[in-house]
Amino acid sequence: MKKLAMLAMGLALVMGGVASAADDPKGTLGEIMKDKKIVIMNDLSAAPWQFRDANGNAAGFSVDLDRLIASKLDVDLEMRNVEWAGLIPGLLSRKSDILATSMSTTFKRAQQILFTTESWYSTGVVAIVKPEDQGKSWEELNEAGKRIAVKAGTNAVDAAKQFFPKAELQTYPNDTDTYQALKTGRVDAALNDLAVLGVVKSEYGFEALKQPRELITTDTWGFAVRPGDTYTWQYLNFFLAKIRESGELAALKKYWVDGDTWKKDFLEKNNGVSDERKKLVDLLGIGAHAPESGNASRMTLQ
Repeated sequence: MKKLAMLAMGLALVMGGVASAADDPKGTLGEIMKDKKIVIMNDLSAAPWQFRDANGNAAGFSVDLDRLIASKLDVDLEMRNVEWAGLIPGLLSRKSDILATSMSTTFKRAQQILFTTESWYSTGVVAIVKPEDQGKSWEELNEAGKRIAVKAGTNAVDAAKQFFPKAELQTYPNDTDTYQALKTGRVDAALNDLAVLGVVKSEYGFEALKQPRELITTDTWGFAVRPGDTYTWQYLNFFLAKIRESGELAALKKYWVDGDTWKKDFLEKNNGVSDERKKLVDLLGIGAHAPESGNASRMTLQ
């Protein structure tokens, strides 16, 4: 009788587990579809990838990707602005449904979260300096007495530890602080992604060191989900593959990386955006999630 009771209890537990899985077989994606809302954390401090525009609204390449995810799922988008170091903890504690931002895929991060196999951008870390120092080699920074600024929690921190162990590493909560440290002479260089070079060059006059090579490390950016959230992971891989196939990803890159129109559209206060931006919003179908459309009824920013 005791064995039968234990067997019955075991079967009940198994059936309970099956029923629980059947209640929500699609994981986080199922919850998103049920609630008709997706919550995505982002660090709005790195133009042109994710930042606050002149009107205080969220803007940027990855922000448009977040809008596009919400649009294709036909759900509302709630964006939460947090410091970079809080993104992974926010995902793991379920304060963010997914991570869809300019996050490098690294071995260390892959031990905590599940990255998509599909990436949405390929780039690398560079050493940014004042223009008078542009003729130097970044290898010269690996000396006692040299000071290097990095944003906490980024791939640049790992690059600094690997290639500049002799230098003093100074971490800051956001990109702007690292640029100000370099501008005021508190550091000799700032490590950041090659992708930001165009912005810092036009705003501060900074250059990237190109000796012995420009890219100190290479990396790709991917989306991420919580470990075990395989259905959501599969969907995001599908999403990235499809927007690459359709040309939507290329259109975003053309606007946010290859061109300069976004600067006038979002860094200056004006009465509207360019026709180029309007056409992009229409192409992507994100008007209901984009404030500049005048009809952003399906997006909120916290």
